Amino acid sequence: YLLVPEPLWSALAWNSLFVLINCVMIFLIYADRAKFSMSEDEEKLFGLFNTLSPGEFRKLMKISEWVVAEEKILITKLDEVPDKLYFILEGHAEINRINKKFNIGPGVFIGELAFLTKNTATADVNLIKHSKSICWETNRLMGLLTRNPQMKIAFDALLNKDLAAKLATD
Repeated sequence: YLLVPEPLWSALAWNSLFVLINCVMIFLIYADRAKFSMSEDEEKLFGLFNTLSPGEFRKLMKISEWVVAEEKILITKLDEVPDKLYFILEGHAEINRINKKFNIGPGVFIGELAFLTKNTATADVNLIKHSKSICWETNRLMGLLTRNPQMKIAFDALLNKDLAAKLATD
């Protein structure tokens, strides 16, 4: 466009704009898919959250909080709406349902039914001493998933897989 006797400036400008847009999009795609430095716990969690891209996982980590139980911690209470969703990475949680008491974990969500249905918790759940988990405030998590529909599908797949595993063991 530049070397013709009368340069085609408008075509040159448009093509330059398209090249710039493509470069930006390539960078964004690369940044979403590239694994940057993660802690050992984040690497372990990322391996379990295999439906999320590295970029989606980083977004999830930005709104998360790590919880290491120095002593037994009540994380959900029967008939109350939990304000957090937990995932147990190491250790166990103690489930106290009406006439049933058992341990669950690691590698499970706690509060997922209440999160999905927006209802109250179906049991008292205590994080056992020395257990390590990660949690998300449900309002912030719902906001993040609402703004990122593809991420919501991937996260829902994680919750569905967790629920199916729990049903298979009951």
